[in-house]
Amino acid sequence: MKTTEKPSNASPQNIMNAFKQANNDIAASSSIDEMIAAYDKVISFCSNSAQCRNERSTKRDVLLYWAYSNIANSYRKKNMPMIANKYYQKALSIAVSRQQKIMALEAMLTETGKEELLIADKCKKIIGISNQLIDIYRQEDDKINLQRIIALSEKTLELLKKADA
Repeated sequence: MKTTEKPSNASPQNIMNAFKQANNDIAASSSIDEMIAAYDKVISFCSNSAQCRNERSTKRDVLLYWAYSNIANSYRKKNMPMIANKYYQKALSIAVSRQQKIMALEAMLTETGKEELLIADKCKKIIGISNQLIDIYRQEDDKINLQRIIALSEKTLELLKKADA
């Protein structure tokens, strides 16, 4: 009996298939743009599928989180911090765990530092991200990271006061 394999360009039946297809597509490539395109197909699959769009499951959210994060990381490598931050924000919005939230927020802090913004705007953005991290690190009882982010927030607030003066 012959078995037939689906070609990699077959339409995925669910988000797991879409994600596997994206991973297969990028396995043979080292192009950042191809990685972005592959993971964008996962997001598009879910956006265009009523079943996926309306599904609320950990599996769906984790796969979308990874797709958004992988695209954000790709834009980070391309030194495009504003676009990277847009995708980290989307990843954050569907993060399932505190660890996923921390990873997205920490990456957003890094990319915000690279954005070409007015000093006051950059400071406000950093303080907003820092406040979210402070809440998470308090809940996690992570004293070292809590102190690090509080110090960053305090220094950023001082800079903001100077910028507004």
